[in-house]
Amino acid sequence: MKKLRIGLVGIGFIADWHYHGFKQNPDAEITGLCHVLHGDEPHRAAGKALLMKKCAELNLKAYDNYESLVTDPEIDALIIGSINPLHFGQIIAGINNGKHLMVEKPVVTDFEQLAEIQKLSTEKGIKIFPAHNFVYREAVRKAKEIIEAGKPGQIIHSSFTSSHTISGSHATGWRARKVSGTGGTLIDSGHHLIYQALYLLGKPMKLHGFKSKMVLKNMDCEDTAQVSLLYPDGSMATILQSWSSGHAEMINGIRIIGTEGSLVITDALYFNNEKIEPGADYPGSFIGQAKAFSDYILKDVPPLSGLYDVKDTLKIIFGAYKSAETDSVIKL
Repeated sequence: MKKLRIGLVGIGFIADWHYHGFKQNPDAEITGLCHVLHGDEPHRAAGKALLMKKCAELNLKAYDNYESLVTDPEIDALIIGSINPLHFGQIIAGINNGKHLMVEKPVVTDFEQLAEIQKLSTEKGIKIFPAHNFVYREAVRKAKEIIEAGKPGQIIHSSFTSSHTISGSHATGWRARKVSGTGGTLIDSGHHLIYQALYLLGKPMKLHGFKSKMVLKNMDCEDTAQVSLLYPDGSMATILQSWSSGHAEMINGIRIIGTEGSLVITDALYFNNEKIEPGADYPGSFIGQAKAFSDYILKDVPPLSGLYDVKDTLKIIFGAYKSAETDSVIKL
C-alpha cells in the first residue's frame, strides 16, 4: 500500500501535535512544512526563521509559501493548521490541486463557504477531514458504544466542561480580534465540546446561550460562555467553556447521567464509577486522529466526525451567540 505523503501548513503549537501523531502511523508521514508569512519585514523574517528551525528539528522539507506546497506533486494530502481567516482559500486551492485535506477547527466560520467546499470537494473527488481530534480518544469511542447499547438507560442530563487559561500570545494574537477569530472561547476551544456532544448525544432542538468577558478584557469577544441544550427526547445538557480560570481540574470533563447509570470522561472513561478505558489523553487523540485520516484516504473508512458536524457545530455556536445577544431561546 502506498504511504501517504502529507504537507503541514502552519508552525503554531498544533503542528508539533500533528507531527507526533503521524510519527506512529505506518501508512502516512508528514514530509513538508510551510508557513504563511505576514506583517512587516521584521515579523516576516522572524516567521521564516521559525519555519527553518522547525524544519531542521523535524527533518522536513521547508516550503517558501503555500503555493509551492499545494502544487508539489510529491505531496498527496495537506493538514491546514493556519489561522482561521486563511482556511477557506487554502482549502479551495488544495481541492483544485488534488490534495486531500485535514483542516483544523473551525474548518470555516461561514455557511456559504462550507457549502462551496462540500460541492467542490464532491465534484473533484477530494476528501475533507475536520480535525476533531477529541472524538478519536478511545474513551470517547467507548462511551459512544455504551450509550448506543443503552447501558446508561434513558439519558437525563449531560455536561461538557472545559475551563483553562491560554498563553499571552494567544490572548493578544489573532484570537483576540473578532475579525479574525469570529468569536471568542466558544467558537475556538468550545468547538471541541460541541462536536463531542454531537457525537455522543446527537442534535439538540433548542438552546439558550450566555457569554461574558471577565478576565481577558482586551479581547473583542467572550472569555467565558455557557450553552443550555434541550434534546428531542426531553434530556438536557450544558456546555461550559472558559479561558478565565485554570482551577477547574475537579470539574472539567464530560458527565452523562442516565436512569441506569452514569458516564464520566476525565483522565479516563468511568461507567458507574468503574474505570473501563484509560485512553482519554490529549496526545493520544492525535495518534487516533492520524490513523483515522490515513484510513479515510487510503481505505475509504469514513471519519467519526465529518463536514456535517462542522455545519451542526457552527449552528449551535452561532445560535448561542444570537441567544446571548437577544436573551432568547433559539430553535435549531
